[in-house]
Amino acid sequence: MLKAILLDLGGTLWDDYASELALWADMRGELARRGVEFSDEEFEELINRCIDAYAPSLTRAILWRALDGDRDAYEQVLRKIIGRFKARVVEDFSSMGTLYPGVRELLEELKGSYKLAVASNNFTEAHKWLKGFGLDGYFDFVGLSEEVWLFKPDTRFYDLILERIGVEAKDAMMVGDRLDNDIFPCNRMRMVTVRVLSPPWDRQQPRYHSDLPDYTIEKIAELRDVLERMEKN
Repeated sequence: MLKAILLDLGGTLWDDYASELALWADMRGELARRGVEFSDEEFEELINRCIDAYAPSLTRAILWRALDGDRDAYEQVLRKIIGRFKARVVEDFSSMGTLYPGVRELLEELKGSYKLAVASNNFTEAHKWLKGFGLDGYFDFVGLSEEVWLFKPDTRFYDLILERIGVEAKDAMMVGDRLDNDIFPCNRMRMVTVRVLSPPWDRQQPRYHSDLPDYTIEKIAELRDVLERMEKN
């Protein structure tokens, strides 16, 4: 019996692709200042290779490959671009992204029937983003990797969240946009999995059967249809 729904944030509840593009543009600028330059086509190919490789942190994977594994340069550039990214979204919350249509209404409906939790590889600042979008009151627990120091696809991250809300994995659903970080680990835990097709992760292809979601939707509002289908079955 389904008792809880875990939800990712970017690409699931809100569209943060524009902020992702801004982060990559800042990365390219920082790399160029170090003499590492890419054409638009080369950089896009690099991004896609990292997505297809199921790299848990896309930003880190892109940067590592771009710098040919130079750890000192990698750590220096990473600190700079992440620091600037956090400063941008704190100063101008709207740069974080746009809430998908119908999210508040959906969460309002779900809140009465299920325990709800955030499960996101994200910064502590995500609490501010949730509040800014008016979503902070819907969740029984907000699981952010930077706070618990566990990161997807580590199943211990999901174990911690389930423990905090008092629900077993077999009675929980994970909804997210990534096959590698959301679907695969939760399939291993025997949770119900729902993939939301959002860029850039919609290009990911299953490596084998363990990456296949139980359900695939194009937008979060379609989660209602999934729940109705589950009830009928």
